[in-house]
Amino acid sequence: MPSGTIWIDITELFDRFAVATHPTGVSRVVMNLAEQLGQEPGDVFAAARPLFWRPGASAPVTVDLARLGPLTDFFPSLRVLYDDAGLPRAGHASRPMKALATSMPRSLRYRLFPADNGVALFALWARGAGIEFTPVEFVGGDGLFLPGSFWLGRYRRRLLDLAGSADVPITAFVHDVLLLSHPEWLPGRHAEQFRRACEAVLPRCAAIAGNSQETLQELRRLARLPADLPMQVCRLADLAPDQPPGEVSERLSSIVGQRYVMYVSTLIRRKNHALLVQAWRQLWRGWGPSTPYLLFVGGGAPSGELASEMALEVAEGGRIVRLTDVDDRDLETLYRHAWMTAYPSLGEGYGLPVAEALSRGKVCLASDRGAIGEAGAGLIDVIDPSDPASVVAKIGEYLEDPGRLAAREAEISALYRPTNWSQTARAVRSVIEGTIKHG
Repeated sequence: MPSGTIWIDITELFDRFAVATHPTGVSRVVMNLAEQLGQEPGDVFAAARPLFWRPGASAPVTVDLARLGPLTDFFPSLRVLYDDAGLPRAGHASRPMKALATSMPRSLRYRLFPADNGVALFALWARGAGIEFTPVEFVGGDGLFLPGSFWLGRYRRRLLDLAGSADVPITAFVHDVLLLSHPEWLPGRHAEQFRRACEAVLPRCAAIAGNSQETLQELRRLARLPADLPMQVCRLADLAPDQPPGEVSERLSSIVGQRYVMYVSTLIRRKNHALLVQAWRQLWRGWGPSTPYLLFVGGGAPSGELASEMALEVAEGGRIVRLTDVDDRDLETLYRHAWMTAYPSLGEGYGLPVAEALSRGKVCLASDRGAIGEAGAGLIDVIDPSDPASVVAKIGEYLEDPGRLAAREAEISALYRPTNWSQTARAVRSVIEGTIKHG
């Protein structure tokens, strides 16, 4: 008989969706895995339920999910629920006010400024909605799953101690180890924080799941972990939703009628947007009005050289378009209408937009750095992320011969094997099940 519970730590989702209305990156994985495992706990566990750490609590808490509905619907609507309830948005009116808040003990700070902590803000909303929190008590036969950013959260040590005292095995999902392999891409404090978490959290795990062989191999190479610690690849879902396309929103109507190449990514240096901007300048000089549009989809702010290059390109050819705060429905519309996609990143632990493009039969011009080639299952059109001419050459080939593009799309559709969230959840669940002692 199934017994015990898979407890899934979703604490970070409350921070993410206190300010956002759509999932990206790790938050998408956490939200969908928590939802899917809840629907499919398997034959070993009786249930799979989310937990989260409330500031000032001595134990994690959970809620009756029937009051929230599907997590994949609830979290994207959370910001609107807060606004409707008149709750404060995150942030402080001034730097002195922020400095004052951060100098306070956290228990006092989050009572006075609940928007500084995602769970504290949720607790304030839940009280008004009549939703009660129930303390989580770990028992034998349970499993604790850390699906997201295991290296963040000051509460994490206490959570692991509670699980350990009840002999509950811990499984972590590692999304990438770029802060170990390329610490120069982010502020140094992040790299040090990540390294400390690898040393403090991961050795306490009974197993580790990862999104690619590349990630797990790099983790073995760069982190000091027990040699016999089980690790397993669990490929992330990339399948297009099984629903008919809706009407094109007014916001997208001007772009979906054009020929465009789409790059889905936050605007940060590692993602290498500058390469595409430089390539589009060359394309405009060679192809003029026949140059396809370049569509950047994602948040972040361009800075330095990239900001000036983007402004110049818009002025010269009007061929670069940016869309931010794109929800899942609009993103699907953009995928369906894209002429092709691009992903010139300098390094990834996976590269989900590559897999998403291929699952929709779209050509993807991508670098093969990190795990991108693995995510692309050998079906990407490889470009050199240091040479814009390689992008220009590839696009020129498809502009000159539309039949070549159609043939490549047919090849991708025939050979690529999409993954859905049920398959990802089953793979993760098998890792967690393997940590349970039988007999």
